[in-house]
Order: sequence, then C-alpha cells, then structure tokens
Amino acid sequence: MRIGVNLGPTGNWMAVLEAAKKADAYGFDAVGFLDHYQTVKPEWGYVCGWSLYGALAMVTTRIKLVPMVICRLNYLAGVLAKETTMQALISGGRFELGIGAGDFFEEMHAWGIPVPKANERIEGLKETVQVLQKIWKGEAVTFEGKHVQVKNGFCAPIPDKAPRVVIGVGNSRSLLHSAIEYADELNVYADEELMREARREIDASGREIGLSTFVWEWREDIEEKLKEWEQVGVERTFVTFWEPFEQLERARHWIKA
Repeated sequence: MRIGVNLGPTGNWMAVLEAAKKADAYGFDAVGFLDHYQTVKPEWGYVCGWSLYGALAMVTTRIKLVPMVICRLNYLAGVLAKETTMQALISGGRFELGIGAGDFFEEMHAWGIPVPKANERIEGLKETVQVLQKIWKGEAVTFEGKHVQVKNGFCAPIPDKAPRVVIGVGNSRSLLHSAIEYADELNVYADEELMREARREIDASGREIGLSTFVWEWREDIEEKLKEWEQVGVERTFVTFWEPFEQLERARHWIKA
C-alpha cells in the first residue's frame, strides 16, 4: 500500500513546508491539498494553490505532487493546460492531476461561479480531461463538446510525459462509471462497499486503472484498515494529516520498503 499525505487546511506556510519536506524524506508516496480559495471564516487561513505545488517541487526530490483534488469548475481548460504542464516540467514529472467535478458550492456561490447540474459537471470533467490528454501530447486541439469548446488550442512546452489523471470520485457512482473511460486512477472515499464496486468496474473495463482512497478524519484503526483495503484492491491511500503534523512521524512505519 502506497501512502499519500493530504495536509489539512492551515494558514501556516512554514508548517506546510516542513511537513512536505518530511513526507518526502520519510518516503511517503505523494503530498497534496484541497483546492479551495474561499476562506469560510476570516480567521481560517488556508495554504494551497498552483504556486504552492511549484514551490514544493523545488524543495522536494522524489515525492509526487497530487492535489486532492482540483475543482474543474474553478479553471478554464486553457489555464489547466498551462498550469499542469508547468507543474509537470518543474517537478521533473512528479505532478499528477488529481481533479474532480466540483462540489464545494459555497465557494462557487461566493465568487459568482455557476453551478451546473451533477450530470453536466461530470460531462464537463470528462471533456476537460480529454482536451488535456491531447494537449499534453503536443497536439493542436479543436474540440466541440457540450461544455468545453477549444479552437486550435495549443500549449508549449509540453511535458516529457503526460501527468497521470487521478479522478476524485468521492462517493459518486455516476462519476465512477464515467471516469472509468478516461482516468488513470480512481480515488474514492474510504467506504469499503464503494471500493469493491470501483475494483469490479476497473477489472471489467480492461483498462489499466489504479484505485486509491481518501481519508479525511484521522482514525485510530487506520493501520488495520490499510491492510483490509489493500486486500480489496486499493493501491494507494491518501491520509489527511493536521497541523502540527506530528502524526507524520508516527505513520512512517506504514510505508513498505
């Protein structure tokens, strides 16, 4: 089981920096953050964003950078194309695009972003990823989708290798069934029934797709659960660690040599 680190919301940049460096040194597989720019309360700071991944790429050497997850509705396809390309280049290929259809409606309402219906968000996510996968190959893209339109779009330089696409399924069966067609990895909430369903879908698809899960609240039985989830077919678990991030030290022994 590979362990990814999701650093819980904090406004303490230095704590985030040190935690990411420790996660890299300890051998964790990935580090990431939620993708929310809306501060719910004035006293709640939150270090995140594209610039953060670029900064961490420069102070880490081996750990993957995997957002948990980018909200597709927050960005134009062209912005995603450039940002993901640059992150892949800056990190030496360690950036993976963790992305979802978007469900933090409070943020969208605050900043005037329309909230499409669930099926439209899922369709829009698929179209966006399809465009990105062409862009990363160095193709000039013309795409006439229901939700995404691109005319002779091009993004250079291109990464040496296209970023893996990790779709944040959460608990959406509809998104699970859609993403099976284009994702490199499906990330589901820590629900064993959902994990088994995702595993069955992956096996039936005939595609090489990874399966991961996401843990938000710290749980004392996490070590036992990691073993159980691995037996179900989960290959990577993203565990949320909270400031002061002392539990990173405790979790070091979860990592298999």
